[in-house]
Amino acid sequence: VSKKEISVNWFLLDNRIKRMKRNMLKDYKEQIQDADLVLVGIGRELRADRVIDFKKAITNEHYQNLIDKEDEDSKWMRTVYEREYLLSMKETDLFKELEEVLEGKEYFVVTSNDDGLLYHTHLKKDHVTAPCGNGDFFQCSAPCDEQLYPANLGLRDLIDYYEKTGKIEHLECPKCGKQLIFNVRTEETKSIYIEGAYLNSWASYTKWLQNTLNKKLFILELGEGFEVPSLFRWPFEKMAFYNEKATFVRVHHSLYQIGKEIKEKGIGIKMDSRDFLNIAHE
Repeated sequence: VSKKEISVNWFLLDNRIKRMKRNMLKDYKEQIQDADLVLVGIGRELRADRVIDFKKAITNEHYQNLIDKEDEDSKWMRTVYEREYLLSMKETDLFKELEEVLEGKEYFVVTSNDDGLLYHTHLKKDHVTAPCGNGDFFQCSAPCDEQLYPANLGLRDLIDYYEKTGKIEHLECPKCGKQLIFNVRTEETKSIYIEGAYLNSWASYTKWLQNTLNKKLFILELGEGFEVPSLFRWPFEKMAFYNEKATFVRVHHSLYQIGKEIKEKGIGIKMDSRDFLNIAHE
């Protein structure tokens, strides 16, 4: 390899590094601080199992013994442990950089994730909405009615029973005897998903959106593909199009593109949202 080739390669690498450094959240801090309002969407690239290494975080030997098992019962029990971990966790600094740039700003955060992780950050809880659920509740799998059941006690019962007997069980609906499932919206549960738990926060969100008209609005979409595009991917594009004072930033490792209609107002960044927020991961 000639010295010239080495020099060219180093030049290209240096440019790639500089581009990556420019495409970090902190580089948009001034624009965010200059905005009247900030709207943030958080998608699947930032779900709990991508920012938390459960294998390291949950040291319980019973959970560890389930890690390499792929039968449905073992997968269910792993989920029980992970949900219990998330519900009982203290405040996390995983989203520290996002919290810092939003400090002092009027903002709202909407997420398509169903893990409840954002409620354990330092973000304002009354300015977060999770329409796909947050793991706080169980519901009937039928469902026989609209009743929701707090998950924390049920999870602990399932774990205690498993650790004492080695048997993996499910919870039953006290009204009809059908199996209880997590009150979260997935492709499998979207037709039976009970929506009551998030409606108050969604009402606050829609009311907040009414105040964005003719305001300098910074829209930040992080890690949302096409899992639930109608939740905020498409609505964010529409808001950016109609709001003359909007700025739109979309971050995703592959689905980062933005429409030509809003090219002048926005940018699509080809990057994993974890890197954009400087969240450590393997």
